[in-house]
Amino acid sequence: MSRLAGKIALVTGAGRKKGIGAVCAHRLAIEGASVIVTDIAGPFAEFPNYKVGAGEELAAVAEGIKKLGVQVLPLYADIADEGSVQKMVTEAKEKFGRIDILVNNAGGSPGPAPLTQFTLAAWEKTIAINLTGTFLCCREIAPLMIENGGGKIINISSRAAKRGALWMHAYSAAKAGILGLTYSMALELAPFNICVNALCPGDIESEFKQWGLETEAGVKGTTVEKLKEEIATATPLGRLGKPEDVASAVAFFASPDSDYLTGEVMSITGGHGLGNATGKLNY
Repeated sequence: MSRLAGKIALVTGAGRKKGIGAVCAHRLAIEGASVIVTDIAGPFAEFPNYKVGAGEELAAVAEGIKKLGVQVLPLYADIADEGSVQKMVTEAKEKFGRIDILVNNAGGSPGPAPLTQFTLAAWEKTIAINLTGTFLCCREIAPLMIENGGGKIINISSRAAKRGALWMHAYSAAKAGILGLTYSMALELAPFNICVNALCPGDIESEFKQWGLETEAGVKGTTVEKLKEEIATATPLGRLGKPEDVASAVAFFASPDSDYLTGEVMSITGGHGLGNATGKLNY
């Protein structure tokens, strides 16, 4: 496949080898794009037990992409920090001269808790990671796309944006905000040939999801495997999603195949929420 040959893509939150960001970056490289992979350098000081991308994993992600025969640039960046984002974009521009594809994947939910116990620090950090970080990356990279005659922005939201999630108040609100941001940017940037779309993944088997399931299992007094069985049963396609399922959609929205799509939101949930067929019917 070479739909993206000659293109330059930047993927945030790509520092987990088995995470959605890393798998998306790998897929874009398979499609022919040169890739900038970014993640934060270490854990949050105020949430030391929260899992974020590690430096050694970002390097491993970059090495894996390099083996595909495309150029890759790993960069540490805190997308919630304006100066860090500006530095990231400057370094990317110095290396490649432009950015054609932006995948705003970085996100997270430190400090989930019942509403009455939800701390302001957890609220502000979660909004900063998910919504402010997406805004800053778009604001800094859009001018490069305008100069280059167009581009593709793919924002990773969540099913929680539409349906909420237990104890994930800030996360749900931030991901819903990403949808509003997607719509407004799609309207504003369309005259510059920049398409802006969003994806809403559901239950995707990743390190982030595993951490969430472990937390939920502890609260409910059950096991992670039991929770996975419940999710699969409630999903018409009968399984949790894989990072590759998200990566396929990212590759589509990054490619010329989606040139007439902007302001769209695609759910990647295996049909979760549609109900269940009780069994295979005889046809």
